Order: sequence, then C-alpha cells, then structure tokens
Amino acid sequence: ADCFSNDIHKLDTTNMMWTLISAKGTPARWRDFHSATIIGTKMYVFGGRADRFGPFHSNNEIYCNRIKVFDTETNSWLDSPPTPVLPEGRRSHSAFSYNGELYVFGGYNARLNRHFHDLWKFNPVSLSWRKIEPKGKGPCPRRRQCCCRVGDKIILFGGTSPSPEEGMGDEFDLMDHSDLYILDFSPSLKTLCKLAVIQYNLDQSCLPHDIRWELSAMTTNSTISRPIVSSQG
Repeated sequence: ADCFSNDIHKLDTTNMMWTLISAKGTPARWRDFHSATIIGTKMYVFGGRADRFGPFHSNNEIYCNRIKVFDTETNSWLDSPPTPVLPEGRRSHSAFSYNGELYVFGGYNARLNRHFHDLWKFNPVSLSWRKIEPKGKGPCPRRRQCCCRVGDKIILFGGTSPSPEEGMGDEFDLMDHSDLYILDFSPSLKTLCKLAVIQYNLDQSCLPHDIRWELSAMTTNSTISRPIVSSQG
C-alpha cells in the first residue's frame, strides 16, 4: 500500500491466532524500521522512519527520537514527558532490555546521512536517557545488526555500513559486515586485565599460552565470511 502503519497486533501463542488491538490513547506516529521492546508489561517503541505529512510516503522523512510506551495490560498508549537528553532519531537500530532498562545501539538517519555506533540507556522509572561509553574497541557505525542477550552479555553480529571504498555512506554505497562483538555487562577481573593489556599494549611474552590465545581472539576480527557489497540500501 506504500504507506506506514501504527497498528498493534497480538499473537496468541497457544492457538497461533492474530488479533488487531483496539488501543486507547494517542498512538505512536506511523512508522517503519523502529524497535519495540518489552520490559515488564510495557512495550517501549523507539525510532524508525516516518513521514512529516502522515501515513503515506511523500519523500519528507522524519526520525522521531522520543520513546512511546504501550501498556499491554490496559491496551493503552501512555503519555511520556519530554526528557532533556535524547539520542538522535534513527532507524534500523538495535534495542534490547537488561536489568529493567532499555538499551539502543547504532542505526541510520537518512536526513543526516549518518550511521551511528553509539550506545544509549533509557530508564523507564525516571524516564531519562544516558549515553554509555563501554571499554574496549566497539563496532564501527552501522545499521541492521543483530543483537542478542545471553546472560550478562550482548552478542552483536553483522550489520551494514558505508563502503570504505566509496567513503560516502549514502543509501547505496554500502557494505554488509560478518563480524562479531560482545558487550559484557558484568566482566570478570580476568577480562578487565586482558582489556588493560590490550589498551596499554603491554608485553605478552610472559603470559600463559591460553591467555595469549584469548588476547589474540579479542583483537582479531571474527568473521564467518568475507564482507559483500550490498546491491540495495
């Protein structure tokens, strides 16, 4: 139909039947490429691409950077007060919850012609954002990556970035990644020590073989296939 949607559908996983929800309150703006993350009984919608003039495409894209909250118990959209610090609006980012808070990584904003590699945390109690600066070398700016939580770790794989040969980063000069990163929310002392060895380029010759191997694994790009050039944006 060449238009955006702001409908909510519910899947009953017992009988695998879909139901269109008649939601109360002011809904989130029509959009696509957003994230919708459940924390408790609430769904937190962030980002995505919308159109300035309504649900139909008119080539006037906008990228909302405010959280919209949907209460799954009352089927209601809730009003959220504005916050003083906000991440840039974006689409095709990753969002996940950890310890009752929402995290957002990466994404793309066509109006700014910019890919992101920043990490933000949203606290649903104080309704506040905070930018997170993890230790170690993180992923390059990208979108469409996969982020999965395993225990206290976030496993990030792949994504799409501007092609280094072109260096422009527009909608079509793109490269697909096959690399892997781990964000550890509860690193052990051993992990912190290995990070220090890497950060300060310390001598590794006196370290046990298994530690040297782990340091090599932490500093070598982990890929399952060669990067390929995307044919489309």
